[in-house]
Amino acid sequence: MSDENLHNSRLELVFEKRIPGLRVNEAVRHQRFIMRNRHFHETIELHIIIYGQRLMFVNQETYRLTPHTAIMVNHNIIHKTSTAPNMPPDHHNFILQLDRAVFDEKFREFGLKGFDDFGATYGGLAKFNDTEWQLIQSIIDEFKAACDDERRGMTSSMEDLHSFLYLQAVELACIFAKSRRRDMQRKLTEQGIETAEQQSVVKTGVYQKVRDIAMYLQGHTDENMSLDDLAKKFFMSKSYLTRVFRNVTGFSVVEYMTYIRVQKAQQLLRDSDTSITEIAEICGFGNITYFEKVFKQMTGFSPGKYRKNPEKEIKLRLK
Repeated sequence: MSDENLHNSRLELVFEKRIPGLRVNEAVRHQRFIMRNRHFHETIELHIIIYGQRLMFVNQETYRLTPHTAIMVNHNIIHKTSTAPNMPPDHHNFILQLDRAVFDEKFREFGLKGFDDFGATYGGLAKFNDTEWQLIQSIIDEFKAACDDERRGMTSSMEDLHSFLYLQAVELACIFAKSRRRDMQRKLTEQGIETAEQQSVVKTGVYQKVRDIAMYLQGHTDENMSLDDLAKKFFMSKSYLTRVFRNVTGFSVVEYMTYIRVQKAQQLLRDSDTSITEIAEICGFGNITYFEKVFKQMTGFSPGKYRKNPEKEIKLRLK
């Protein structure tokens, strides 16, 4: 997916910086803005809300993002942001895209988990306390000031600048991880108390309905249920189901089902000795020829090659 599709309405960007392994956008928007469809990428995304409110769909949940919160989306996870209903569209965000090629090593240098483990462990929503929020704002200011110094020719070397910007990005990731750990620990020790992440999940209206549909699809990857049958199960017309599902997720029902089937196949190829023919059946592809075609189209590898090299970077894509 091209950078242009990551965040449209480029006239509202107030800051943008790209260096190897790191892309940063800051935007202030005063009009309705909805992220384009079919959105996932190989980077870890850290999405920080400075003011305003946004909704973000991630996998099956829709989260309400407010100031003092951020959400980290692991690589190759479906997500889409949109304007919160009944709220002004005004919002200000700061978004980092962290690439494996640089940050797998950088995370380890600072005592964090590697790229894959970090994204899997800390992916989700965090709410910062006042001290953390002030530190985040100061890091963002320092990041932008360093880039401004470069623009004015005041930087000693590009290598030094890049090292400094990587450090700032890792610091933001560390603060986020600390907040996430605190929230997860609270969930373990305080029974019956909702975490900040749980409190931010939108549990009403079409968002809850789409969540229910997504969870059902995730649990029934081996079934070839038609859209008519799915609509009847959830007491909706087919046209309404397809419209609200795409509006919330950015994907059609069929695209979403294909995505989760391929994800399940990846997990089985990595973690089991199940034959490729059986995996095709378990994941609802019907026959191995179709499975191999779809799997290679979405990942760039045949199932057999992926099984032999599961550490390879996966590049999910839908045509």
